[in-house]
Parts: sequence; structure tokens; C-alpha cells
Amino acid sequence: MQVGSCWFDKDRGLLVEQARNESWHLPRAELQVLTLLVEHQGKLVSKHDLKTGDGEHPPLTDTSLARAVFMIRSFLGPQYEGLIETVKGQGYLLHNTQGQRLKSFHYHRLQSLPWWSVLLVFGFMLAISGFYLSRIDHSVPTEPLLSTEFPLASGQHIRLHLYANSKTNNTLLFELGDRLGQGLSLCEHSDWSEVYSSLSHDKQVFNITLRGHKLGQSVIRNLKISDFRRPKEFIDTQWLQEVGICG
Repeated sequence: MQVGSCWFDKDRGLLVEQARNESWHLPRAELQVLTLLVEHQGKLVSKHDLKTGDGEHPPLTDTSLARAVFMIRSFLGPQYEGLIETVKGQGYLLHNTQGQRLKSFHYHRLQSLPWWSVLLVFGFMLAISGFYLSRIDHSVPTEPLLSTEFPLASGQHIRLHLYANSKTNNTLLFELGDRLGQGLSLCEHSDWSEVYSSLSHDKQVFNITLRGHKLGQSVIRNLKISDFRRPKEFIDTQWLQEVGICG
């Protein structure tokens, strides 16, 4: 099955990038998610269905699902970043690859235009871009590597954001985000609505910032955990209970 510029071999659990001649043996979560998206291509697949799969394995967590989609998108490459659409609060939709090829078709049509008209268009675009760039606020906050949302028993929703210096070698951060998300999801209710976490460059300090409201007032809590052991754990269920992670 063709997915973007990759060939998906479901039986072998492989995603092969044909242009780069690279193969990725998909982990269980990524294989489960991509299989369901391919089987229902062009249709919305709910988060519940993606997490439970065929029922042969334990369900994925919300963080594991979001991480799997992120990893698949990263392997497909930026030119196919819109191939898997996030439908907020519902699930994901895998678009037909043909829709991505239309972009290159329009590009080739642009190439057939007279050179002076192409220069005129790009010159106009650069002028407009320069005008707006000179007037916008450049203090844009760093985009999270991964964001996911999960509900509590009370009906409240908490959004968890993971931040990293790069998009590679973040296995430990994803694991910590998974543990943190599981701990927060056990809260019947919480003072927090947004949770931000990051791992230091040397992977020895885990930072957690919790934001929310209590008694009509904005509240914030910062936690910084150091762990110099190997392997590193940073947080576990007992620790989350001791610090009163629910607020």
C-alpha cells in the first residue's frame, strides 16, 4: 500500500521510504495505528478505535497514540505532513495520496509560465512578507514536540505538552510523558488544565509546569526532578501520589 512516498508492508510491519531507500520496522503502536488508518483511508478513525486496535494487545494511552502519529508523520517527511489529519477531539484521518500529488501538478504548471511573470509574483510575495514581518511580534513561543488531551472522571480535560530541543532521540521524554499522563488521568478532578514538561539537554533534569485555576484564581506550580541513575526513572506512580499531582 502506497502512503505518501513510502510503501507500507503490513504483513512484515515495514514502512519503506523508496526515494531514500530507508526501511522502518514499525513498533507495535505505530503498526497498529497505521494499519487502521490505511484500512479506513479517507474516513475518520476515532481515538478509541486506534487505541484498542484488534483487541489482541493492551490499549494504547492517549500519549502513546499521539506519539505514534507523530513518529509516522516524521518518517513520511514534511512534504506529506498533511496526509494524516488530526480531527480535534475525535481522531485521525488518512487522506488519499493522490491529493498530495495535485500539489506537484500545480507546481509544474507554474514552471510553464513566462519567467518574468514568475519573478513578478515572487517579488510581490516577498514585498508583502517583508511588510508583515516588520510589524509582527517575533516573541513566538516554542512549539511543543507533542500535545495530547485526556479527560478526567469529572469531565474535565487536561492538555499535556512535551517540549524538546530536537525531534529526534526523545524516547525517554515520550516515556515520561506517558507516565505523567497516566498519573494525571487517575485524578477524579484537578486544579490543572495545562501541563508542560521538558527534559534537559543532558537528560538529567525533568521539568514539569502545571497551570490552572483554583477558587477563581490562576495558579501555577513548577516541579524539577533530577535523576543521575542508569536507567533513569524520574517519576513513578508513588511519586506522583506523594507530590499530589492532582492539585
